[in-house]
Amino acid sequence: MPNTFDSSLVADSISAQTKTVLSKRLAALSLFASDYSSDVKKPGETVLVGIATAGSTTQVNPTTFNSIGGSTVGKASVTLQHIYQPFGLSYEDMKNGHRLDRIAKVNADALADKIWALVTTPITVANFGAATVTSAPNTVTPTSGDLPKLWAAVHKSARKGLVVSPEVYSQLIPTSSQSLNLGEGAYGFENGVHYASAFSGEAGLYGFACSEDALVMAAAAPALNSNSYEVQSIVLEQIGLTVTFTMHHDTSVRSDIATLEVMFGASPGLTAGTMALMVD
Repeated sequence: MPNTFDSSLVADSISAQTKTVLSKRLAALSLFASDYSSDVKKPGETVLVGIATAGSTTQVNPTTFNSIGGSTVGKASVTLQHIYQPFGLSYEDMKNGHRLDRIAKVNADALADKIWALVTTPITVANFGAATVTSAPNTVTPTSGDLPKLWAAVHKSARKGLVVSPEVYSQLIPTSSQSLNLGEGAYGFENGVHYASAFSGEAGLYGFACSEDALVMAAAAPALNSNSYEVQSIVLEQIGLTVTFTMHHDTSVRSDIATLEVMFGASPGLTAGTMALMVD
């Protein structure tokens, strides 16, 4: 009698690997204003994302305490696209745990690359102004003077972050216990230093410093047209983003097919003084 596999166990294994990969690769998405929901949306639908631009008036020695104040909140429209990452699972794949893990990881990496490509599409000189740093990427180091220029360009933001290419990030990685950790506060950036795999909006773009309101993100769940799928929601808690995992058997190819899916979009938020570009 042939071996059988519990599809729920296979799904749990893939979900765990996907969560680990995406939580790390997409950590910098927490820098930006977002509206991530579990609502079902279709490609081309828009979501209005709120942007808090100013708090209420701060009072000194108040004599009355019944004023609720009034924060200023704007909105930006984000158009959603269906991001769909399919991958086949053979009998051999599912009976070999190491192979299954590798397949899950490489497809989660591909999904992360596509999401980063969408995130960086709105980041252009046309939207945010001329580059602050124009050095070659391999010359950007902790002592090159480029990072202070980026910080100064977005200094009015209370919560600044820095996102760079893997090449630049590799030159900033701590090399000893005395080196500066790239977490919160690194080089003066309250939200830390992160890396992205793709910069698709501007030719030569390899990094940017930003405030939280520079970009807006939106995400939702895809519409599934069958009840025969194994479905799991993979929640990336630190980011707030949910990715849908599905698996079903396709008799036409005699294979199980898994997918990672999310409705996702990004748009410019506040563009004046909120982002400093690094363009080679």
